[in-house]
Amino acid sequence: MRNCVLRVPVLLFAGVLWVPNVAAQVDEVVVTAERKEGLLQDTSIAVSALSSDNLQKLQVTTTRDIGTNVPSLQTFETTANSTAIQVFMRGAGVQNPGFNVSESPVGIYLDGVFQGRLAGASLELTDVERIEVLRGPQGTLYGRNTISGAMNIVTRTPGDEPWLNASLGGGEFDTVKTTFSAGGPLGDGFSGSIAGLYSDRGDGYIVAPNAGGRRLGEYQNQAVRGKLRWNARDEIDAVLSAWYFDSESDGYNGVPYGPSYNPPSSPGSPAQGVSVALGGPQSLGFYDTGSGATTLGAGDGRQVGFSLDLSFDVGEATVRSITGYIDIDDEFRFDLNGGACQESTLNATDCDGDFVPTDGGPIFLGTPAPLYVTSDSQNESFSQELQLLGSAFAGGLDYLVGVFFLSEDGEQHYQPRVGGLLPFVTESVRTETTSIALFSEATWYLSDAWSTTFGIRWTRDDKEYMGTCTTGGVPFPTCSGIASAADPTNPLADTAAAGWQLNLEEDWDELTPKFQLNWQATDDLLVYGTVSRGFQAGGFQGLCFGNRRCNSNVYDPQTVWSYEVGAKGDYFDRTLRLNLAAYLADYEDIQQSTISAGSFPLGNVGEATVWGLELEAYWSPTDMLNTFLVVNTMDTELDGVSASVPFASENELGGSPDYTAKVGFDHSFEIAGDWRMAYGADVYFSDAYFATVNNALLVSSYHRVGGFVSLASPDEHWQLLLQGKNLTDEEDLVSGIVGGGTNIRTVLPPREWMLTLSYRL
Repeated sequence: MRNCVLRVPVLLFAGVLWVPNVAAQVDEVVVTAERKEGLLQDTSIAVSALSSDNLQKLQVTTTRDIGTNVPSLQTFETTANSTAIQVFMRGAGVQNPGFNVSESPVGIYLDGVFQGRLAGASLELTDVERIEVLRGPQGTLYGRNTISGAMNIVTRTPGDEPWLNASLGGGEFDTVKTTFSAGGPLGDGFSGSIAGLYSDRGDGYIVAPNAGGRRLGEYQNQAVRGKLRWNARDEIDAVLSAWYFDSESDGYNGVPYGPSYNPPSSPGSPAQGVSVALGGPQSLGFYDTGSGATTLGAGDGRQVGFSLDLSFDVGEATVRSITGYIDIDDEFRFDLNGGACQESTLNATDCDGDFVPTDGGPIFLGTPAPLYVTSDSQNESFSQELQLLGSAFAGGLDYLVGVFFLSEDGEQHYQPRVGGLLPFVTESVRTETTSIALFSEATWYLSDAWSTTFGIRWTRDDKEYMGTCTTGGVPFPTCSGIASAADPTNPLADTAAAGWQLNLEEDWDELTPKFQLNWQATDDLLVYGTVSRGFQAGGFQGLCFGNRRCNSNVYDPQTVWSYEVGAKGDYFDRTLRLNLAAYLADYEDIQQSTISAGSFPLGNVGEATVWGLELEAYWSPTDMLNTFLVVNTMDTELDGVSASVPFASENELGGSPDYTAKVGFDHSFEIAGDWRMAYGADVYFSDAYFATVNNALLVSSYHRVGGFVSLASPDEHWQLLLQGKNLTDEEDLVSGIVGGGTNIRTVLPPREWMLTLSYRL
């Protein structure tokens, strides 16, 4: 069956390409994946590059849209603020990014500045020059939290050429969006730019019958970025950037399914490998939530950032300094039950609101009202990176050495609530992280065809965690997990308390080497093989709902050895590009979110083996037709499963479909009066996958169809663009939670369209 599915995008791709071959070439793409400018096809890394034109045609408007366009990358909406995202790549992932204790295994960079928090990471994109996604461990040059890859968003930098862009659009769900960007020389070696965005959605597609039929999905986003550049002297280049982003929205609203239950992680639990039937039927309509007017999702996020990118030549070498500062405020509310009454399937309870203590934590197994969480967090980070790069031995050796420093402070207060009651606990968490790294990478050119690369990085992370729990005033004690003096090792004997306080501190360090052999077989074919190690520090658990024993756990670092071979080739007079990568990744102590009685902590779940094949194919048979095919096949196997995942039935990692593919094309032609018309379409396919590591929720396979039609004036200053997503109006799920007293799903939007008029000088 899977082979049949694999043939579908291949046949579609072949059908689109059956056209006469006219002189044309696939575009050359300049990337900075190796921390210096180079052509994509000369870069011996599995990297995808999306230009500004690609982003428009593929309707990539937020970072959450990137995942369907890159092999092995999955980006989902999460149960937190709508500006946070779940990220998975090559098996590694994070499911609860809205919390300060969570960190992504895919490093996200904005103009070279590390973005440590996924809260606020799903920003609307404006004035982006390109997006580069590096796949596989980037433990040498990027380092921090890049155990499975890195994503670098590169915005337009002003120079000698002036520009002016503006757009105004309207579309489905009463959406209005306007953008503005202008830049150019200012004199005396200075140039500057400013870009802004405002978008407003006045309606939504999630319906709340218990809140007067309100339609959820509204948002209002505002963003502005300014850049000032000075390059009066050839050997000095300095770029100062500042940005602000603000988002208010209906946040996350899950769709309830049922029934739910709390799987006990205690003696008598089903044995490892035993499949437990979960899920149940849809409780309401496909796009309906059961939340009431006071418990609907809500999100409010703000991000302010500054960066200074300074480079200057010193003899034959270049010194580069990247300084970054980011301040994030994030507030959200979401309903863990989707407003539904959830009954236990393993305990004799009904929807009467009874509290049942399990594993030392009081959990609502049957709730006649929503079980929802409110959160208020702040995070502030400062980073500094210094690089020295150059060449030696008459160009026979290229090198880069550097040092990286990060200081990050965060604070978060979150409260679980039931219906109209006061919060039954208030957890307050303060986190402090200091990270320092020394790194070096060098490429030695053995001959015109052969070269070898060696890199190594030493990283040390120091983390502090200060947590408190206090009762919320409900008529029973709720902070728990205090070990019983009579039986301190048995969590079922834990006692409750009015409150507790924790002060934890840990540090980890690791060496991550890389060895690579490159063969430039022809001018148009590069073959490489890489052995590399990735590392991500350990940390502290959150989302424990007042259980001290859970909050006291410190999870270990996750590491990986990755083995990869790849080939990048241009064929038929560079009209066809085929980039292929095959990899095997062996993870130790892989970190995933777990689901136990009333808590959703991040922890080590065991060892994992992941292998896969990635293909990116682009063909431009004429100068008016571009086609592409992106395919990923992946197999994940969780070995040595820890006791924290007692219900893993298939031993597969969450968020990792065995197969994804995207195929598409765009075609342009001239009409009367030299006006230019263009149209295009694409189809994304995803195989079924488990939403979480306990393999309790299987997300069905799905596909999404997108397309556009545009009309441009003869001088190309004006363009009218009509775009559509999910043109076949499919009803698809993308993630969810089962267990821990909840059972909800995240749905993808129904059909959407947008009509935009733009001007470009």
